[in-house]
Amino acid sequence: RFMPATARFLQGFYPWLNRELGIERPARCRFTYLQCSHHQTEWRPEWIEPSLREAGFDVTFEPMYRLGVDMLALTDILYIPSSHDEFFLASRQADLLAFLERGGSLVICAEPCRPWLPFMAPFVAVPPRPFTNIKVRVKDDRLGIFVDLGDGFDGWKGVFGQYARGWTDPPAGAVQITEIGPENDPKPADWLWRYPAESGRGGFVFMHNGDNLTRYPDHGPNKEALVARVATAVRRLMVGESLF
Repeated sequence: RFMPATARFLQGFYPWLNRELGIERPARCRFTYLQCSHHQTEWRPEWIEPSLREAGFDVTFEPMYRLGVDMLALTDILYIPSSHDEFFLASRQADLLAFLERGGSLVICAEPCRPWLPFMAPFVAVPPRPFTNIKVRVKDDRLGIFVDLGDGFDGWKGVFGQYARGWTDPPAGAVQITEIGPENDPKPADWLWRYPAESGRGGFVFMHNGDNLTRYPDHGPNKEALVARVATAVRRLMVGESLF
C-alpha cells in the first residue's frame, strides 16, 4: 500500500517542482516521424495520426535525408522506422546525441547490423525452434503501454515473428519492457533507457528491436495504436508525470 501512495505523491510533486524551477514543458508535444522508405505503407502512415493527435501531439512527417540540427530543433520526440539507412544515421550521430543531451527523446525501430549510436549493440536473432521462442511477452509495463492490447499484440495477420525476432543488449540502467526467446533465457525485444546527460535532464530512448510499430496491434479496439501508446509513455517521462 505504501509504494502506490508514494508514486502518486511523486507524480504530482515533480510536475510542480518543474514549474517552480521554470523548466515546465508545453502540454502539447511535437512528434516527428522520420520518412525512411518510399513504400506507401512506410512513407506516410497516416492512420497513426488520429491516435497521436488525440493524445495531444503535433505530428509532422519529415524525409530522413533532411535530418539535422534544424529538424531536431523543431521536435520533442523523433520516431525512426525500421527501414532506415544506418550509414546516414551514423553520419548524424553528433546531432542525435546533442538532441538527447538537451532532453529530446527517440523511439527507434531497428535490427542494427552496424550500430549507429554509441549505446546501441548489434542485433541477435533468437533460435527459431521451438516456434514459441518468437512469441513476445510483456515483462515490465510500468508505463501502461500494453494495457488492453491483448496477448496477440505482436501478431501480424495471425503470424508471429515480424514484430520482433531477436534482441539487442541494452545499456546499463535500461528497463526491459518486453522479452523474447526461451522462457529460461529471455532477451529484451523492447527496452527503455534515459540518456545520461550531464544536466540530469537527458531524453529517453525507447528501443524496439524489430518491425515498424505503426502496424501493431493489427486488430481489436486499439488497432494500430501502439505508436501513440509509446509516444505518450515517453512524454509522461519527459514532463515528470511518470517515474523511471
